Amino acid sequence: MKKIIYQIIRLLLFAIFKIFFRIKINGRENLPDQGGVIIMSNHISAYDPPLLAAIFSRPVRFMAKKELFENPILRFVLFLADAFPVDRSTNDITAVKKSLSVIKNGEVLGLFPEGTRRPEGKLGNPKAGSVMLAIKSGAPVLPVGIKNVKKDGRITVNIGKPFGLEQFAKKRMSKEERKEASQFIKAKIQKELNYQE
Repeated sequence: MKKIIYQIIRLLLFAIFKIFFRIKINGRENLPDQGGVIIMSNHISAYDPPLLAAIFSRPVRFMAKKELFENPILRFVLFLADAFPVDRSTNDITAVKKSLSVIKNGEVLGLFPEGTRRPEGKLGNPKAGSVMLAIKSGAPVLPVGIKNVKKDGRITVNIGKPFGLEQFAKKRMSKEERKEASQFIKAKIQKELNYQE
């Protein structure tokens, strides 16, 4: 039943974004039809999670800051979305294990690797936790660039080809290698933000 409700809400959200934000999507076919995958997107507004949930036919599981679960209404919405909490003030091992479980179960995990919202056009560096999660899971990463949310009233979402991080997969990574992996992910997202038809 929850899955049916999720899809109904997803379609309603898509209609809202289509009508009021004239949403334009490039590359939606790049999401694999099955198997665990991580969506990594820039984060510029509160619209981003429902936006990503709306545009993909596969359900997207989000890791959300634990403070959001303290609001009864938001907690219910997050329950319907199958989101799970993360404590951003510490290394939340429980949230990491849950994320790996989502991917192992062949589901779609949605992450905003910058860790917080940033102004459009100022893409931040992915946090170490997001980078290590992507590497450890071995799942393909789908880069997404969200643009124009507050500029001309038309949201554009560019979805790139999935990529892997096999070259960084080793038991121990130096600080420099972690930084290199972070910049590699950032460049993939930046490419979608610079996408030109």
